[in-house]
Amino acid sequence: MKIIYDFLLRDVKIKTSHLWMVGLGLVICLGFFVNCAVAPFMSECNPIDNEQLILAASIVAGLGTARQVVLLKFKYLADLQPFTEKEKATAEEILKERLWVPCVGWALVIGFAVNMLVVPFFHNFRLVDWSFLQSSIGIFLTISGAREIGIYSQRSEHIAKATPQQPEA
Repeated sequence: MKIIYDFLLRDVKIKTSHLWMVGLGLVICLGFFVNCAVAPFMSECNPIDNEQLILAASIVAGLGTARQVVLLKFKYLADLQPFTEKEKATAEEILKERLWVPCVGWALVIGFAVNMLVVPFFHNFRLVDWSFLQSSIGIFLTISGAREIGIYSQRSEHIAKATPQQPEA
């Protein structure tokens, strides 16, 4: 497990506060695996509702991709320099104030895991309400992206003010 964690942080460069999104993607992948590779061959395994599985994958892929595109725009459009020590401290403070977002994200990962990995095999467990999970994950992916967009846009504006403008010819 530590090897995977180190790989995600070092090689893939995923922030610790974003690991819940990786966990959610993994759970959804395992949900597809259960439906496609396990349920057809095991009578004890009930398949996951395909509509809910596809909706979860669509929300995560759609919002996750849109979030990354916007974040990349803010990161690279303005040719940003590395964070100064003051900017690092400010960004870390902003993210620490909002640690509840990854905590709720992990709770939602657990909810998806229950529906996709536990209930198909252990029929005495109850499903977590799909509509609750789907709407919540949409909201939290949006919140997570919006907070980072805010950090990058504030930094971009700060750099633009600090950089002298060239007169137009």
